[in-house]
Amino acid sequence: MSYIGRGIDQIDNISTLDNLSFNGSSTTFNLTQNSVAFVPVSADALQIQIDGVIQSGNYTCSGSQVTFDFVPSGSSVCNGIRHFGVGLLTTVSDGAVTTAKLGADSVNGSKIADDSISDEHLDNTAITGQTAITSLADTDKFLVSQASDSGNLKYVEKQYLGGGTLVPLSTITTNNSAVGNFTFDNVFDSTYESYRILGYVAPDSSNNALQFEWRKGSSGSNSTHTSDYNWVHFGARIDNGNGTGTDVTGEYNVARAKISGHSVQSDANSSYTAFDMTLTDPRAVFMSRCNWYGVTTYQNASSHRHFNGTFGGSMNADANATGITFSYTGVNIKYGRITIYGIKHD
Repeated sequence: MSYIGRGIDQIDNISTLDNLSFNGSSTTFNLTQNSVAFVPVSADALQIQIDGVIQSGNYTCSGSQVTFDFVPSGSSVCNGIRHFGVGLLTTVSDGAVTTAKLGADSVNGSKIADDSISDEHLDNTAITGQTAITSLADTDKFLVSQASDSGNLKYVEKQYLGGGTLVPLSTITTNNSAVGNFTFDNVFDSTYESYRILGYVAPDSSNNALQFEWRKGSSGSNSTHTSDYNWVHFGARIDNGNGTGTDVTGEYNVARAKISGHSVQSDANSSYTAFDMTLTDPRAVFMSRCNWYGVTTYQNASSHRHFNGTFGGSMNADANATGITFSYTGVNIKYGRITIYGIKHD
């Protein structure tokens, strides 16, 4: 048979409290429910019965205590205390839901008022506790407050940040630990049309020029392109005894290209070749052949004490280069650093 009677949405939110014990001298008593302190919403919400008589208007409440305006007799009996809470059984009373009553992740975005969370409630480890990355993809995103839209939060992708046209691709360095060459494999692809290479390298003995050769192939199977290089070097020099002059040197269709047109000195002052080189389309994706040009400065191993000049060159055929190797003719690199950058074009 179905339930007949008052609708369950009209059942009062009533609580039964622990009975009081009187000692004949006290007027103030602690209110508890199951031995736990209980704070009524007001004195009017309590119904206290003593010796079968419901009390009314002769007590006040403060916190979890009730104070009578008379001294209950030590022989009096508290027959019961009822608390009539605010709201219906199907409606939670104000302040009745505690933190412990909330399930994990129960307060979601739809329950959080707009602009209600200030920085004092943000956990610093939301950022510092995450894994750090050492490189950025063009589609990586940054959170920003957009001034032109009343400071509303938006995101911007790395590719729209600007801040320069050179993208570091690879660096090789050594410090007084001789190596045969600096070899970069798999740094050139169709992403960039042009590249810039900045470096300084010192030989471990004199009378050797700095040179480079293209590398080609896939990772683990790269080989050196040892033909079809045309190169030229033009520079100004200062000689022993303050003599000056100009110098032009170069080669056609040879096995490798040179950056320093003459040999580089290695001495106690650690002479080295410094250069800034730009090359276009080593993979021949955009054009049929690769050209390069740059500036260099170095100290000569013979009577010409110092050279400062330009260098450049081209290929007779498509090198299809994916990498490049730098070396001194027949000797090791004593120390140095070379970095390759991709050049972004608008």
